[in-house]
Amino acid sequence: MLKYTQAASAHDAIVRGMGEVLAQGRTAFQEYLFFRSPEAGVCIVLDGDIQSCESDEAMYHEALVHPAMLLHPEPRCVLIMGGGEGATAREVLRHASVERVVMVDIDREFVGLCREHVPAWSAGALDDPRMELRHEDINAYLPGCSERFDVVIGDLVDVQDFDSPAGMLYGRELYGRLRECVGDDVVVATQAGALGAADVSGHVHIRDTLAGVFGHARSYGMVVPSFFHMWGFALATSKAPPTTDAELASTLCDRARGRGLELPAVGVDALSHAFTLPRQIRQQLG
Repeated sequence: MLKYTQAASAHDAIVRGMGEVLAQGRTAFQEYLFFRSPEAGVCIVLDGDIQSCESDEAMYHEALVHPAMLLHPEPRCVLIMGGGEGATAREVLRHASVERVVMVDIDREFVGLCREHVPAWSAGALDDPRMELRHEDINAYLPGCSERFDVVIGDLVDVQDFDSPAGMLYGRELYGRLRECVGDDVVVATQAGALGAADVSGHVHIRDTLAGVFGHARSYGMVVPSFFHMWGFALATSKAPPTTDAELASTLCDRARGRGLELPAVGVDALSHAFTLPRQIRQQLG
């Protein structure tokens, strides 16, 4: 039986109302549970922690993907690290300039379960002719990679222990390998944990590691209701991005309008101001 950690506390309202169990078991890499909630629709739990819910997965994935895609002037080649649900690829492929996407997710079985139980989340992206789907460890893929990516999106598991194997997915060694596979104008975005009112140390670790490798990194956040937190993201560039919140907002809005991009879950205006965080959280971030 699955052990509910965060799902038993912060996510208790959703789990308590759990309805039909769609799938439950263990792949070679993680425990999984797909269930239908009256409040949140289909939900995915991995190793006891809710990963996504039908009701608001688009809020998370739009916030994860589009700041990086919009800050690059013309993203053509994109790497997705993780992203097994296919929703990250869905959002990437909404940009008409994209010619190639490489998605590296180690867990073939989990991707298959998502195809079966939440096919609408990928909206056909995993079968798009521009997509190459690889099932291998990202640490094994990067050393032999000959691509030059314009944008990299990290949609990997959240971690609490950065000395654990999962924590290495946010380590300087992996980002150093990644740096060798990207162009000079690269933009990198990754999920970076909760921006809680009392503790942002995990987020700061990820952001500062990115800054140490790529040169520049910024924090931003978006409220994702099923996570019961403002969720944090980190964006890194090798060239200095617009320096003020107002300049960032203007760039994101202008490029979204220029590309005809609408964000049905978040909205362009809200996304453009995601870098303007509450003062209490900003003070903790430093």
